[in-house]
Amino acid sequence: MSTGTSTSTGTVARTDRSARPATDSGAGSGAVSTADLLRSEVLKLTTTRLWWILLLAALAGSAGLTALIVFGGLNAPRSPLSFGTAADAVPAYNMAVALAYVFPLAIGVITVTQEYHARTISATLLAEPRRARVYGAKLLVGLGTAFVYGTVAVLSGALVSAALLAGHGEPTYLTDGAVLGALGGSILVMTLWGAIGVGVGALVRNQVAAIVGILLVTQFLEPTLRILASSLGNAELGNLLPGGAGDLAGGGTIMTAAAEADGGSQGLGFLVLALYAVAIGAVGAARFTRYEAS
Repeated sequence: MSTGTSTSTGTVARTDRSARPATDSGAGSGAVSTADLLRSEVLKLTTTRLWWILLLAALAGSAGLTALIVFGGLNAPRSPLSFGTAADAVPAYNMAVALAYVFPLAIGVITVTQEYHARTISATLLAEPRRARVYGAKLLVGLGTAFVYGTVAVLSGALVSAALLAGHGEPTYLTDGAVLGALGGSILVMTLWGAIGVGVGALVRNQVAAIVGILLVTQFLEPTLRILASSLGNAELGNLLPGGAGDLAGGGTIMTAAAEADGGSQGLGFLVLALYAVAIGAVGAARFTRYEAS
């Protein structure tokens, strides 16, 4: 991991030195082009094995869990899923938002933390001392990678759902506006999770602690809070949590139905999740640009 990262960082450093005029001896002049900076961040991410391991996990998790839940919904005598209308079928198509959003979140975290883990952050900041540019490049790469993860996870789950519905003689609704809107919204939600991950990675820095932390929050803490809110008769409060907002922005998922938090629009979900992304990203940027790289 560290060898590939060091190589890509060295590429930026060489680009920086060759781009500077001979008279430039200032430590903070940084002349790395935006294209070189982005290319370096992509190389640092793709020279690790984690990015494709997580991508395969997102694909397998989304397709596998979708197959299990939709097959059960089609064959069980009593099921929370129904397929009478396109709106009813939406939760069958956006399982990825409810079950696989941890993968783009994790890759966003790793976009930042892998530099601290490999101890290459100092070399990166030596090549480009303007930390805001480095953080911006990491954010763009995190967003782009999360978009790829989201597209793969959402489309794989959707194809599985459509195949199961067609195989059981049910309409697929794939060309219906409600389903298409949910699929597009789901991909955008997964992309926003990548931005949140970059902010979390900049805040925590320690890769293991950050990954364990997001797993605890997304898989245990938030579901518990949503169930608690529902049991107290305030299920809609769960939509103000990041996962609840993401489910709502995706058009409503099985988690939304399970928590009985159907009140709220897709636009509200996007607004709440985007506010989380902006807030966490801003705090992460402040941490990244103002504190020692250690």
